[in-house]
Amino acid sequence: MSWPKRAREGKPTDRSRIRTHAGRVLAAAAVTAPVVMATPAAAAPPPPCLTSDLALSWAPGGTAVSGGRDPGTQQTAVVTLRNLERFSCMLDGFPKVTLAQGATTETLTDQRSATHTAVTLEPGTAARFTLTFLAAQSGDDGVIEPVTAIVTPPNNTASKNLRWRWGPVTEQESATRPGNFVGPVHN
Repeated sequence: MSWPKRAREGKPTDRSRIRTHAGRVLAAAAVTAPVVMATPAAAAPPPPCLTSDLALSWAPGGTAVSGGRDPGTQQTAVVTLRNLERFSCMLDGFPKVTLAQGATTETLTDQRSATHTAVTLEPGTAARFTLTFLAAQSGDDGVIEPVTAIVTPPNNTASKNLRWRWGPVTEQESATRPGNFVGPVHN
């Protein structure tokens, strides 16, 4: 095989010029190109808890007693929401709570003065919220004697019922500053 005259004379051939030029371009790019480090992607928040994912129950810790007490005083009752699923879910905000006695209802307002943050429920764990209400005397005007507390968890439309056991409640739904309200979900 005979080498081209230029190669024998030590002069670069067209191929060697191209390779040399390509090498310089790659070397320059490596020196001047910014180094981009991949950052780990933020974990997506878990999905909202569905009503069907949760078990609701009365919890210890409130001031209310079974059957009611101290008409005219503000009482509290605590509700737990336990995650029944095998995956995490999130609750954020205020549940909707309506006390019902047949067709008569009392919807509790949100306690907007309370701050809240999202709560992630791992499988089997629970969050809580507090109901605050004005205890009443049975048979008085403007009183509801609830049988059921209808609870709709935050960001849901489906609800679950809890048997009301805390006695008569003064109706406050149309009050300017209602004394019946629900707090946000928290740990």
